[in-house]
This record gives sequence, structure tokens and C-alpha cells, in this order.
Amino acid sequence: MINMDIDSYFNKIQEEFNTAYAVASDARSKGYDPKPYVEIRPAPDLASRVEGLINVEGLADIIRAVEKGQSRNKLAFDVAKEICTNDRFSNYEELKRIELAVRVGVAVLTEGILVAPTEGINSFAKYKNRDGTDYLCVCYAGPIRGAGGTSAALSVALADHCRRIFNISDYKPTEDEIERYMEEIELYHDRIARLQYKPPEQDIREILRNCPVCIDGMPPGTLEVGVHANMKRT
Repeated sequence: MINMDIDSYFNKIQEEFNTAYAVASDARSKGYDPKPYVEIRPAPDLASRVEGLINVEGLADIIRAVEKGQSRNKLAFDVAKEICTNDRFSNYEELKRIELAVRVGVAVLTEGILVAPTEGINSFAKYKNRDGTDYLCVCYAGPIRGAGGTSAALSVALADHCRRIFNISDYKPTEDEIERYMEEIELYHDRIARLQYKPPEQDIREILRNCPVCIDGMPPGTLEVGVHANMKRT
């Protein structure tokens, strides 16, 4: 009996929503507003929300096809792989395909309700290591913080997942580049915003030496590094 009442309750909400949306659509169609339609589309599930956020038609069907009751983490990686390998996206250039896969993966991780996947990742690029091999670089922006630490970190793992599919080599930082990262982290921690947790220097260096994707980002302030400046790749 309780379940039936709950079902009736949600059905009533859906009916009222449909009525309100129809009224809004009719009002917009009269041409008195900047857009002749309601900009926010209904999104009844995660797949619809992600498609609406990323604005690529057909994403919802792909997500539903691989979802199968999986955890959000597993789903994010499976969807990213599907985008990288599905012939539907064969007309995308390699970097554009990786970019779409990572953004969609992060959107899945954040339930399709945050701007982190679209505004928190600025760009993707492919550069050369000193040995001539290619590596993937991801440039982040401030809104990635809204995703939370776990999803932000998993976005790097998603980028690694995708670059492996396309046989892009690991990022091989030089010692000068590692020191540049160290200097920036200290400056950010001391002069811009105190980090909730700052790992020991040894741990940070270990991560930098072994992270297969180059992590770059938009400047959070106007401070300049004092020692490791004017570096070509950072």
C-alpha cells in the first residue's frame, strides 16, 4: 500500500511537470522571448542528464546500453572506452574523441548535474617527449574543484585510460619540470589557498615521475614562479 502511494505521488509530480512544461513551451512558441523554446530539456535519468550537459546527440543511448546496473566508477570508464572505440565517433579526430570520452566520464561520475565536465576541463593537447614519443596533456580550470577530489583524480585516470586505447605514450617529465610543479604547489599552498591536505614532497615527486598524463592548468592567480620559469612544456 505504501509503495502504491509513493508511485501515485511521483506520477502526480510527473503529470504536473508535463502540464507546466507544455504551458511554458506554448508561451515560448509565441516569440516574445530570446529563444522560441524552453532551453532546459527534461532529463529523467543519468543518461539524459549527461547528454543534455555535453550536448552530443546519442550519448544517452550509449550510456544506457553499457549501464547494466554498474557502479558509477565502472560505468564512467566503460562509457569512455565505448566512445573511443565505437564507429559512431569515427569522424572525430583522436584528441576530440579523447576529450569527449573524458568529459562524458566525468559527467557520469558527477551525476550530470555539475559544470565540472564542461568548464573544469579547459583543453586537451598532444605534445612530444624528449625521446620523440607523443604524450597527452590535460589542461584544467577552476570549476574542476566542484567535482570533488575523487572525481577530479579519476578524470586523470580516465585520460590515461583513453590515451592507452590510442597508443599514446606516457608523459616523461624532466627534473626541471618536476621542480616547477613543486614550486607551483608550494606557492599555491602558501600564497593563494591552503590545501586541505598537502602530501609530503617525496610523495608528490613520486606521483609526478609516474603520472602517465601531463596535468596542466589555467593560472589561479597572478603570482609568478621565482626559479623554474619560461619552460617550454609547462
